[in-house]
Amino acid sequence: MFWKFLDDINFVARCKKYNIGMWQCPNFLFLVMGFLTVVSMFGTYFASKSFDDETVTIVSVTIVAAIIVTIGSLIIRGVERIAEANVMKNEFISIVSHQLCSPLSAIKWNMEILENDEFTDYSKLTSKQVIFLKNVKEANDKMLKLVNQLLEVNRIDEGRAVLKHENVDLGEIADQAISELKDLISEREVEVKKRIAPDLPPVSADAAGIKTAIKNLISNAIKYSRQKGEVEVDLKANGRKILLTVKDRGVGIPRYQHRKVFEKFFRSANEARYRTDGIGLGLYLARAIVENLGGKLWFESEAGKGSTFFVSIPVVQK
Repeated sequence: MFWKFLDDINFVARCKKYNIGMWQCPNFLFLVMGFLTVVSMFGTYFASKSFDDETVTIVSVTIVAAIIVTIGSLIIRGVERIAEANVMKNEFISIVSHQLCSPLSAIKWNMEILENDEFTDYSKLTSKQVIFLKNVKEANDKMLKLVNQLLEVNRIDEGRAVLKHENVDLGEIADQAISELKDLISEREVEVKKRIAPDLPPVSADAAGIKTAIKNLISNAIKYSRQKGEVEVDLKANGRKILLTVKDRGVGIPRYQHRKVFEKFFRSANEARYRTDGIGLGLYLARAIVENLGGKLWFESEAGKGSTFFVSIPVVQK
């Protein structure tokens, strides 16, 4: 709470965040307007006590009111500028992402063809050439994932994200998510321990969307775990909801960063130490998807002791 309060009153940092001047920054202008309002109240009171002529009081009140109206106009312009910049940013991300998708998809398809023995005789390739092909494929897959994340974030920001509601077996979805992360699990030499309660009731969710959210949570837990560490995935019924828990004993998140965890492009202070890839969209997307489905996502974490993320999704009402 204390850190949030300091962040709220630090108008200089907020103005720099929006990359606008002080006299165009709504945070600073609201502060100035509040100060002038208080000054005008006291000024009017003392002017009425000190001068018998009401004209002085009327003129002073009129001047202060004009200043407040002017500041109000500046605030509106500042907000409009921020809104316009946000629209331009979303349009830019959408255009660039769509333009990148086509060549990246073409590279992916061609790499898949090259991996087919009918087109490529691997016996004639050197070990280095095989590694080069593998590196190209992995790099392209990462770029495609990044572009798709940017497109999904853009749809969420513009309110265009549409998730279906269908009966979904979360246990099966969790199994699929872990299976699709097998390469990362092998690379990090992390053991994923899953405990899925039997006969779990289905939840009302979008299968692809909820799998993306679960994969993001498990992927983060793996990336921030120590080499040869453990990640626990627990799924059980909790009243009329299904509770998913993803726990790691890795680096953890410093307390002062807790309030920023679900923000776009958030990177933990420990990121440099663990050299994880990604640009900090996974948790933002996970929470947006879960909340869109009527669920809740929260976490507990302590620096140096790991993190635990919780997902609660309502079961299908009979």
